[in-house]
Amino acid sequence: MSDHRSSFLHIGDIVSLYAEGTVNGFISTLGLVDDRCVVQPDAGDLANPPKKFRDCLFKVCPMNRYSAQKQFQKAKTGKQSNNTQGDLFKKLQNASELEKKQNETENKKLLGEVVKYSSVIQLLHIKSNKYLTVNKRLPALLEKNAMRVSLDNAGNEGSWFYIQPFWKLRSEGDNVVVGDKVVLMPVNAGQPLHASNIELLDNRGCKEVNAVNCNTSWKVTLFMKFSDYREDVLKGGDVVRLFHAEQEKFLTCDEYKKQQHVFLRTTLRQSATSATSSKALWEIEVVHYDPCRGGAGQWNSLFRFKHLATGNYLAAEVNPDFRADSIDQKGETETDSVFKKKGQAAEKIAFTLVSVPHGNDIASLFELDATTLQPADCPVPRNSYVRLRHLCTNTWVTSTAINIDKDEERPVMLKIGTCSTKEDKEAFSIVSVPLSEVRDLDFANDANKVLESTVGKLEHSNITQNERRFVINLLEDLIFFVCDVPNNGQEVLSVVISNLNRERQKLMREQNILKQIFGILKAPFSDKGDGPMLKLEDLGDQRYAQYKYMLRLCYRVLRHSQQDYRKNQEYIAKNFSIMQSQIGYEILAEDTITALLHNNRKLLEKHITAKEIETFVNLLRRNREPRFLDYLSDLCVSNKTAIPVTQELICKFVLNPTNADILIQTKLIPHTETSLESSLMHDEGDDEEVWLYWIDANKEPHGKSIRHLAQDAKGNHKLDMDVVTYYRYQLNLFAKMCLDRQYLAINQISSQLPVELILRSMFDDCLPYNLRASFCRLMLHMHVDRDPQEAVVPVRYARLWTEIPSKTTIHEYEYEFRDMSREEMKRKFAPTMEFVEEYLRDVVSQAYPFGDEEKNELTLEVVNLARNLVYFGFYSFSKLLSLTRTLLAILDIVQPPLTYLAKLNKSPEGGNNVLRTIHGVGEMMSQMVLRGSVPLSLPDSPPASRHGMPHHIPDNEDVMVMDTKLRIIEILQFILSVRLDYRITYLLSIYKKEFGDQSMTDSSMSVSDYLPISVSEPDIDEIVAKAETMFAGSKERSAVELDDEGGRTFLRVLIHLIMQDYPPLVSGSLQLIFKHFSQRAEVLQAFRQVQLLVSEQDVENYKQIKTDLDQLRLTVEKSELWVEKSGGYGSEDLGDSQKQEQNMEEAGILSPVDSGIIKPQIDSNKANNYNIVKEILIRLSKLCYPAKKSKVQQQRLLKNMGAHTVVLDLLQIPYEKSDEKMNEIMQLAHSFLQSFSRDNSQNQTLLHKHLNLFLTPGLLEAKTMRYIFRNNYHLCNEISDRVVHHFVHCIETHGRHVQYLQFLQTIVKADGKYVKKCQDKVMTELVNGGEDVLVFYNDRASFPVLLQMMGSERERSDEGGALAYHNTLVELLAACTEGKNVYTELKCNSLLPLDDIVNVVTHDDCIPEVKIAYVNFVNHCYVDTEVEMKEIYTSHHIWKLFENFLVDMALFCNSATNRKLAENGPAHILLQVCNSTTDRKHADPTLEKYVTETVMAIIKGFFGSQFYVNSSNLQTHQPIFIQLLQSAFRVYNCPWLNPAQKTNIEGCIKTLADVAKNRAIAIPVDLDSQVNTLSLKTHNMVQRAAKDWRLSARARPRKEPLGSPDYKSIIEKLQGVVSCLEEQFSPKVQAEFSVLVDVLHRPEMLFPEAARLRCESGAFMSKLIKHTKKLMEQEEKLCIKILQTLRAMLDKRESMEGVQSAVPASSTSACLSVWPLWRNSAVARQRRAVTHASRAVIGTGSLPSTVQLLPSATGQHGGLGLLGQGLG
Repeated sequence: MSDHRSSFLHIGDIVSLYAEGTVNGFISTLGLVDDRCVVQPDAGDLANPPKKFRDCLFKVCPMNRYSAQKQFQKAKTGKQSNNTQGDLFKKLQNASELEKKQNETENKKLLGEVVKYSSVIQLLHIKSNKYLTVNKRLPALLEKNAMRVSLDNAGNEGSWFYIQPFWKLRSEGDNVVVGDKVVLMPVNAGQPLHASNIELLDNRGCKEVNAVNCNTSWKVTLFMKFSDYREDVLKGGDVVRLFHAEQEKFLTCDEYKKQQHVFLRTTLRQSATSATSSKALWEIEVVHYDPCRGGAGQWNSLFRFKHLATGNYLAAEVNPDFRADSIDQKGETETDSVFKKKGQAAEKIAFTLVSVPHGNDIASLFELDATTLQPADCPVPRNSYVRLRHLCTNTWVTSTAINIDKDEERPVMLKIGTCSTKEDKEAFSIVSVPLSEVRDLDFANDANKVLESTVGKLEHSNITQNERRFVINLLEDLIFFVCDVPNNGQEVLSVVISNLNRERQKLMREQNILKQIFGILKAPFSDKGDGPMLKLEDLGDQRYAQYKYMLRLCYRVLRHSQQDYRKNQEYIAKNFSIMQSQIGYEILAEDTITALLHNNRKLLEKHITAKEIETFVNLLRRNREPRFLDYLSDLCVSNKTAIPVTQELICKFVLNPTNADILIQTKLIPHTETSLESSLMHDEGDDEEVWLYWIDANKEPHGKSIRHLAQDAKGNHKLDMDVVTYYRYQLNLFAKMCLDRQYLAINQISSQLPVELILRSMFDDCLPYNLRASFCRLMLHMHVDRDPQEAVVPVRYARLWTEIPSKTTIHEYEYEFRDMSREEMKRKFAPTMEFVEEYLRDVVSQAYPFGDEEKNELTLEVVNLARNLVYFGFYSFSKLLSLTRTLLAILDIVQPPLTYLAKLNKSPEGGNNVLRTIHGVGEMMSQMVLRGSVPLSLPDSPPASRHGMPHHIPDNEDVMVMDTKLRIIEILQFILSVRLDYRITYLLSIYKKEFGDQSMTDSSMSVSDYLPISVSEPDIDEIVAKAETMFAGSKERSAVELDDEGGRTFLRVLIHLIMQDYPPLVSGSLQLIFKHFSQRAEVLQAFRQVQLLVSEQDVENYKQIKTDLDQLRLTVEKSELWVEKSGGYGSEDLGDSQKQEQNMEEAGILSPVDSGIIKPQIDSNKANNYNIVKEILIRLSKLCYPAKKSKVQQQRLLKNMGAHTVVLDLLQIPYEKSDEKMNEIMQLAHSFLQSFSRDNSQNQTLLHKHLNLFLTPGLLEAKTMRYIFRNNYHLCNEISDRVVHHFVHCIETHGRHVQYLQFLQTIVKADGKYVKKCQDKVMTELVNGGEDVLVFYNDRASFPVLLQMMGSERERSDEGGALAYHNTLVELLAACTEGKNVYTELKCNSLLPLDDIVNVVTHDDCIPEVKIAYVNFVNHCYVDTEVEMKEIYTSHHIWKLFENFLVDMALFCNSATNRKLAENGPAHILLQVCNSTTDRKHADPTLEKYVTETVMAIIKGFFGSQFYVNSSNLQTHQPIFIQLLQSAFRVYNCPWLNPAQKTNIEGCIKTLADVAKNRAIAIPVDLDSQVNTLSLKTHNMVQRAAKDWRLSARARPRKEPLGSPDYKSIIEKLQGVVSCLEEQFSPKVQAEFSVLVDVLHRPEMLFPEAARLRCESGAFMSKLIKHTKKLMEQEEKLCIKILQTLRAMLDKRESMEGVQSAVPASSTSACLSVWPLWRNSAVARQRRAVTHASRAVIGTGSLPSTVQLLPSATGQHGGLGLLGQGLG
């Protein structure tokens, strides 16, 4: 039946339609950018189908219904009525969607049904996924009496066709047979489908297809049966990628040097499979007896691979370099050098793969060979592994290591060819490509062709109006395409990207669309001899409006194509000059440039020079538009970080006196007006007001008070609105110019805008919110964030014993260093702080704090200002707590009651409640956390939800609101850190008090002055008991409540924020929750890190470091004022700015000196600052020299004081590379960081966070990187591919420097362990680097070069020379194979064959340094291996090396025996033995190392190897074996050897002796006795050493407590306190975690009833898990914490369910019966400890009796009966 049915046409078949009549040809399309249908007679016929046959394929579909979709379309376009009701619209939309689903279901049901004549079908064009449609309302484009035929996305009723027979032998109701001639009659139009004779004007050779009464017949030709059209089978028309499994590269076809090449493409991505270039897409063609037929591919089918982007076919042609006899040349061994191999690789490839234009070329036929056994007629699965056999040459596709693009900086194109041998490894994975991706490529490809022809027409000025309109439509389509937004008729230029589609952005570049866009931007203005078609100045003319719009669209395409995509940004930046020349003509050029450079520091620094800034300033002068100020602002900053170079350039131009007229001047003048209106506007006692003065474009001066301007702007006075907007953008620019303490701007602008003036404007309610926000921003960056303010370190780990107070209370505790300068600054900014507090209280009082969109910007800036004031230590601790309450009230979803607001307003400190305690943000774990009971301190009125019903609050507020909330979270994190610092101080003060130091308060006294002769021993238990008062209730405790609900508000706020869709905010809130529920653990961890400084030396070091760091910090901060620059400014400017700086210094701006306390300052003489920095760096480096005993202590002190952060800032100072003094400073800075991190894992981890700073080609950076990773196994094991690739790439591009290899050596072995992961990464990168990196001198041409270098004294002593590089490379390769790694061993075998090694090592001129490297390589790569290297055991190579070792051992010793050995040994040894010295001074240390370490290791390794046991060639080399044993003894007897060397030699002798014994080798009697003596001696020594150790341990005096508490005693006793605290806190740490689990399990219990909806039904948990997925790569630690909590939650839940199923909670008697059994179990005993701890943590006293009866609650939840009571 199936054979019979196969001749019929079925629903789901894919067919082509061939027109026969006056016009013959297949119906096809003009690509995806054009919906017209055509017949192209010349393209092909039934015997020879068109090359683009995919354009001719249609799928036969059943009739779809369209009535609901039609109604919806009418409503959407507004035809039905203008006021269509919203709910009706939604109903229509739902009906439309439902109809589409029903159509799909119907289609699936009818799949495979035979099509009958007179039935209705639809034809779906496969390539474009559009339906062939007749529009009876529109005439055809050319044949006006016909109806228009085109392709339609969804189809409509015009897509229905009756299929009718052409010949009378078929009749209605008959089955349609494949090959029949049919007539396609549109159901609605009544006129058949017709191939017209009229040719298209714009596509020669194409005839129009329309619908008109005619006699055109269409022959139905089957391409693929419906049954073959399966997703899981490889079939004709499929688009795939071919991924070479071994090489991990895609088969690609691309142009190089104007020629198409087929190659395997290297990707720089971490995962090779993620490289998705469109140049690697291939269309499968299954070869069939019928040329129009495709179908499913089978293993015995023939295939063609058509390159999708070019249309060319994969084929093979003869390789011109091929030599048939090259493989079997005589005299060449298999293990030839890597260079010979590379040279011969090309010769072994008989044919190379190429692309050919025609598919009928026999060279394009391939067979697929399965990698597993498969039946020949079985279909090829879609994702198979296959080998490719080229049919006509009978050869197999093979990869090579030959670079095609060897001239490039980073070659990525590897040649691919075919050879006669089939290798298993040459397999390709067939990676299927989604249809959507193929359609995107087709669209991009077609768009490129249209744009390319447009560029040509524009260049020759012969573009028609229709063509121009078509291009404009195409550009609009491209904008929607790249933005991935559906075209619903919206304004094109306002479309924004909501979800980035990286693949489409990549297509824009790869398919040359961006290239054509730049062509369109250039073409109209290029002069071909007759003058340009357009001039830029003409674009303002209305006649050229269409061209202007076209150019605007082009720039918008560029803007969207580069968004967040580095490669496109770099590509577009190459045409920067074109865009720059078109700035200022309103075609969005400047907008695109700014978007391109936005947050792209690399491009900003590269492309923004004085010329660009000058252009923008001139545009500003010409147009006076605020957007140019905005563009300048954007150029100052990248990712919210200032770019000093650009800031300096902008300062130079914008603040130049010649440009003063383009800026608005601000002045504070006495208030003079007396009118009623003005007196009402001004506050009482306000005797001054802010006035603005400006000069307009006509050079007319103007002046007006800022209040009047704002008032008139509100009244829609355009001029005033423009002035206010311009002024606001000017303030924003000033703020960006001052960002990150840019003193060139601060010093010049701050004099015109003093604190009082800005504060007055911030306070002024009459001004618009956005203007006040700009003033607020300027206040922060110009006055607050500058010297002398320094960020306070919230937790101080380094503590002076003298500065620890004897008693700590909340009011006495200070978390910042006090000095006169800070006190004065506090007075200066007191009004600012008052404004902040008043404003925030006002926000709290609003029904919804973020309800006013205009005000939100000001709220963000005020909160940001508050954050910085907090960071700089302006708030006392009690004020911090007041601020916290206000901020929590802003964030709280529940409206604070009026009584609470009154409390907030009552005093600046927010009422007495706030000051109650400190440590108790931890009391949020009190009964308030989960229980609904009302605390005594709650206000009278119940809380009300904001907006009445809280679930109306929008979840996804705008980014500005989210940023505000994020800033508040950061303030709270800081306050919790300050609380931690308080707790450390509290503990230390208790500890100090126990030592009896109540009288010691004078920090100037030295330790010897104040330590009493005798004090009582501190009571550690007493200290621990007092420590608990920080958490549990007692009189001494001062609990700091952050709210009046015992912590419920705080937790409610955080839970609510976790539900937001803003990842940084969610992460910040989660960190706060975890920080809060791990208070004891946090205190313990911090207390362990405390470094008490008691001795005089420590105190002195501390003070010196603090002084040095303060000075260094300020000097680095003001680097722009003293680092010399040659080209930054003109000489006149430089002179002026220097004078200005000096004047300002005199005025105290740069160096504040307050009442005798001298603050650090920068020297007014620029040159002196260099010396100051140098001296500081030298002093800091000396502290942690390796020779110092206290090195670790000093490293820790420097870390605790943040020395590394200041030095890292110093490294980022911009300076000119020719500045020798600055280079010296950088060298010292690196030297400090190296000493700082040397063998200190904590410091290494700190520097590792700033790894990007060191990933530069600099050699200093490479050396510092070595110290960061040195002996740190964890960091080495986690190293990314990017870092390894960087260093190998540096070798390729910046020269063969030893430092790069030394870094790679550092990471493959750490702490004596081999890092296998690193070994593999390094090996892979080295091999990929090729000849540029792997330099071996082992072929005939280069070997003499190696000999020459070894003979040159200069080369030997040059640590960075070619010989040193070669040695280090061989050592690196040995290190990569060390520790048995089969992958790297095999790679190294092919790189450095054994016979080449023997040639080098046994040469007379070989020096010990080279021998060490090579012999070590042999040991790790051939001897000490994971798998057996047969060559080393079967060949004579190793014995040649042993003979050479005998010579070197003889050289090392000089005794009579040596000479005797030489006489008895091989003749050539006699010539080489020379008189050495008996004293060590004159011995060669390198030779000594070689003989005692390297030689002994390989002899021991070889004879002790498990693989050597089977070797049988020892008998033939027995004399050498005995000589080795004798020589080893002679070396052993040298008097100057150290114990380590002796141990090496003993091990070697023992191994040789064991081999001799096992193999029954007769050794001389005297030698045998020496072996026995040595063995006995070694045994006795071990026993004696053990006995001595036991005796010394017994005799060691006990350590008695010292009479006086010297500094060692103080520090040691502190460790005892830490241990006791750990023991005390341990169960309570678990209890804290237990409470956290409960809170996250039922978070809705924190909210009022009305507000619980958002957290219930698992919504919170779902959000938490989704966020955790995002954290996997970015914040691993937080991710792990969340996963641990979720796991604990599941464990508890399972346990609860188990117990509850056994004991129903409702039955008290059942509980009582189970309880005794459970209580006595081991599990219960273990958990009761946690129970008691939890009670202490929560402070609830005894649990309710009902809960205590429940084992599940008591046992599983650590005694938290809260679940029973609080969570219902």
